[in-house]
Amino acid sequence: MLQTHNLSITQRETTLWHSLNLSISPAERLGIFAPSGYGKTTLGRVLAGWQQPTNGRITLDNQPLPLKGYCPVQLVPQHPERTFNPARTTGAALYDAWQPGNEWLEALAINPELLKRYPSEVSGGELARIALLRALAPKTRFLIADEITAQLDPLMQAQTWRFILQQSQQRNLGMVVISHSKALLDQVCTQVWQSET
Repeated sequence: MLQTHNLSITQRETTLWHSLNLSISPAERLGIFAPSGYGKTTLGRVLAGWQQPTNGRITLDNQPLPLKGYCPVQLVPQHPERTFNPARTTGAALYDAWQPGNEWLEALAINPELLKRYPSEVSGGELARIALLRALAPKTRFLIADEITAQLDPLMQAQTWRFILQQSQQRNLGMVVISHSKALLDQVCTQVWQSET
């Protein structure tokens, strides 16, 4: 179980989250719905260990997130291009995490030729799907998905979410889904947290 314990996040003297307590079970999909500027993306970064909270802590099965090696909580950010080294191919970045078979590439409509290219040579939607595939390594137990299909057309959005939901159910993959679309969250999540403002 992924849990936050009295989690508080302050940035630039603004408190984004205060004493937040969340518990996400394996295979549970928690949606986070709040206005722009509320701190949803920052929360995703903290949940995945990319950024430290101001106060409180995060645990996975009652243990702190690992500081070294592969983290079983993986974040796919809203702007995945910022997570790729521009001097390395997208395939090199993917294979740092794991080496998926062709069936994985087909499921996310990733042309194998794209893995030979550099991040600047692929579209935003293609890079988003490669980033998602990278985060779905077998050692991942919880996925933090921040607007991960926003750059995709409606057909590709639907195909991608069908695949993600299949993965969630088959391997008990827990998720935190961050989106501006309440309709999407209602459709793909098992529960939705909504701000009161």
